[in-house]
Amino acid sequence: MATQNLNQRIAGYDRKLTKSEQRLIAELQARHPQGLLESASQLARQVNTSASTVVRLLAKLGYASYAEAQMEARSEVTALLATPGTRASAVIGDDTSIRSCLDNVLLHDQHNLAATFAALDVAAFEATVRLLTQRKARVHVLGQRHGAPIAGHLALHLNLCLPDVRLMSSTGPLFIEDEMLWIGEHDVLLAPTFRRHSLAITRAARYFRAQGAKVVVITDMPTAPPAASADHMLLVRTSSASPFDSYTAALSVANALVMAVAQRRRKELGAALERGEALWAKHWKETGS
Repeated sequence: MATQNLNQRIAGYDRKLTKSEQRLIAELQARHPQGLLESASQLARQVNTSASTVVRLLAKLGYASYAEAQMEARSEVTALLATPGTRASAVIGDDTSIRSCLDNVLLHDQHNLAATFAALDVAAFEATVRLLTQRKARVHVLGQRHGAPIAGHLALHLNLCLPDVRLMSSTGPLFIEDEMLWIGEHDVLLAPTFRRHSLAITRAARYFRAQGAKVVVITDMPTAPPAASADHMLLVRTSSASPFDSYTAALSVANALVMAVAQRRRKELGAALERGEALWAKHWKETGS
């Protein structure tokens, strides 16, 4: 039951419904999934019943709470509507309280985390860790727009575990095309990329692959353009209670990669941290205080 959506739950429910519940079912199906984005009170007024009747009906259909049903509806809406502009009016209610904002974000992120890790391709994850930790590997991390913070997080922490990690950038003295001059079979591209995928990442992934290098993509959809050039793909859920996607699950998968690499490079990590402490103490800590 937990994996079924509203219409599947309704189709599979074989017990008798009251007249009020029948009207609710008709209203929900006629306006699915947007109908569930309203509060229980608003929905109840549409069919001249009570909010408690709405909540009881959804409980009968197997939902743990009205918030869980709304989370499912928001997920379906965000999948159907491609841009924040088109999603804003659909997912933001007029009477949403601050408490509801907190609860909705927590519920969505919990769902994203659970769904991402339940469906994660463990073989692809293990292969990625092997690529990152192979001898002579040069790791290039590239992320733009929403993927940029994830890329920065990966580069910062992988650099403590591996000797040759490079955060690629579209700004600065070396542009992406300049950073790819010496790409070869020992190189690995690690690219987090999400909705409104960067053309630069698609082209970089294609070039890495053509040079015999390996490509790993962390993304929100298997049809993402850079995925066509990927040796391995790690899919994450980005459903959100707002017009904007959530990258909590993507950051968690990035943390898992860092942890797995750190475990394989325990000795090197320990030595790097010692060198780092010496550097920070000598050059960046204030003395005499």
